[in-house]
Amino acid sequence: MSYLRLADAQIYFDEHGAGVPLVLVHGFNASGHTWRDAVAPLAARYRVIVPDLRGHGRSTGSPETIHHRQFAADLVALLDHLDVDRAHFVGHSSGGMCLLFVGTQHQERVRTLALVSATYTYDAVAQRQMHRLADTLSENPAAVAAARRLHGPVHGDDYLKVLMEVFRGFADDPSELPFEPADLHGISRPVLLLHGDRDEFFPVRVPIALYQAMPNSELCILPSTGHYPPRELPDLVLSVLTQFLERHADA
Repeated sequence: MSYLRLADAQIYFDEHGAGVPLVLVHGFNASGHTWRDAVAPLAARYRVIVPDLRGHGRSTGSPETIHHRQFAADLVALLDHLDVDRAHFVGHSSGGMCLLFVGTQHQERVRTLALVSATYTYDAVAQRQMHRLADTLSENPAAVAAARRLHGPVHGDDYLKVLMEVFRGFADDPSELPFEPADLHGISRPVLLLHGDRDEFFPVRVPIALYQAMPNSELCILPSTGHYPPRELPDLVLSVLTQFLERHADA
């Protein structure tokens, strides 16, 4: 078991394979386990680095430090810890949102970015859905059981309620994702945008705005797919991602 020890948290991570570094970043209320179907095939060609974001899974970090900007800072610290100059990054949902901070503030560390089901802002649709989820998820027995498996050993059995309050805070805080499309125009690295056409949090207009904002981006809208493409269409996601990485092998 490997950890990056920071002043205010311990960040758990796994490594697989060898070659050019590729960092896989999970979404909110998840863990590196999100990428379980992709790790083995990607590790055949890349040095795959899979962290648990702070406050998630096996990583510590107090709830007040759980922010997208801090996730990004932790990822850069992890690169430093592993003596990695630049890496490919793939992020799902909050994992993709934190990569916008990596791309705007630490672009020199980026080979490519792949943003899956991500947004640059929480609009009225997202806020409504996030409040609904925060109000109901911690009362859902299946969700509680899943959270206990993921987070319980480190954070306790009732941790889902803590995460849902953090999640609610995201929706209500404009500074959590402070981007306008114009802010992202400076991201010149290759960017893949993978998005479900039935995403319940971020409608298709969101990845289209991202596509229009970033000059070297590619857009793939997945049919009949919601907010969780790595779970809903793992083979297709892996195929699209692999082709993108191969196209930009020299990035």
